[in-house]
Parts: sequence; structure tokens; C-alpha cells
Amino acid sequence: MENNKSFAKFMNESNVPQKQSSEMTMMEIYVDMVLNEILVKHRKEQLLTAINEALDQQDQASFIKHSTELNTLEDTHGV
Repeated sequence: MENNKSFAKFMNESNVPQKQSSEMTMMEIYVDMVLNEILVKHRKEQLLTAINEALDQQDQASFIKHSTELNTLEDTHGV
């Protein structure tokens, strides 16, 4: 049997109490915060690697580009 209901329609039809719904929203916010932190830390690691490679290759333009992005990331996200 094929089920063609969208997720939104399914949630509207289900008997989800209001409290549980607000808890799900808080969980979604928390998950978003955790994922964002992971992405920022990963980007910082990428930039540090790129900076080290630029130093090894004596590539001043690449060094400045990646250092500037790293400084912006640190100013914006405090990492």
C-alpha cells in the first residue's frame, strides 16, 4: 500500500499534544546549535590546514585569504 501523505499533513492529523510540539521545537533549536558548532569547528580546521599549506608553499596570497577568513570566523563565532 502506498502512502502519499506529506510529513506536514501527517503531523497536522496526528494527535501531538501542544507541550510535546514545543519540546520538539526546542530540540530542533538545540540540534541546530550543535550542528552549527560542528560546522564552524570543521571550517576552522580546514582554514588552519590551508594556512599551513600556504606557509609551506610560501603562497602569500593564499595565506592572506585564509587568515582573513579565519579571523572573520573567530570574530563572528568566537572559536
